[in-house]
Amino acid sequence: MGCGSVLGDLLYLADSWRLSPGPGAALQSQPSRPLESTWAGRDLLSDLYKMHGEGQISEEVFGALRALADRGQLRPADLAVHRARTQRRPGHREHLPVENTMRAIRSRLDQLAGARMSSEKVLSDLQARIADVDRRMTSKLNTARGAVGMGDEQAARRQLTEKAQLSSSRDRLAKQLQLLKVDLARLDDLTAQLQNKSAELEAVRARGDLASLGPVEGNQEKG
Repeated sequence: MGCGSVLGDLLYLADSWRLSPGPGAALQSQPSRPLESTWAGRDLLSDLYKMHGEGQISEEVFGALRALADRGQLRPADLAVHRARTQRRPGHREHLPVENTMRAIRSRLDQLAGARMSSEKVLSDLQARIADVDRRMTSKLNTARGAVGMGDEQAARRQLTEKAQLSSSRDRLAKQLQLLKVDLARLDDLTAQLQNKSAELEAVRARGDLASLGPVEGNQEKG
């Protein structure tokens, strides 16, 4: 989903990862969600993430609006109300968009960190399972060879059949392992992009803080 906002798109991708059903499905759109079924719904969702990425709404407001979106109940008027509030925001709260955006990024970084931790456990379990299957396949092969040496061809065929079944199982596990590794690489890339955006906003906030102090050196010289 392109929402016309780089950060809005990154936030959407982070949420898509959280909603993803499993390995190989991460960072893909979720067609089962109500808003993905109509063009109007996609436009509203896009606008919502654009507003969120620009800091027009807080994390709490976004959560409430996203819940409406997931139920197919989000209306253009819901977004218009919050746009109007942003325009009426007092001058002393000009820093609020940056704060809202940084909170949104921190929230997604926490989500992605949790997703990575869970995925790493799945990755470790898959690797252990594949290693176990390899050991069992080797055992079946050795047993089959022993059976051939003893002239028991029926037992040998049985062991080789079981080995072939294990091999098919291993192939499926290996495929899931590869898909998960690809997903983790994408997760790391997304995390890095969000961290870069966070660093940019930290710099913006720091410059704003310095600017609010005024021409400090000039004031000191006059004193």
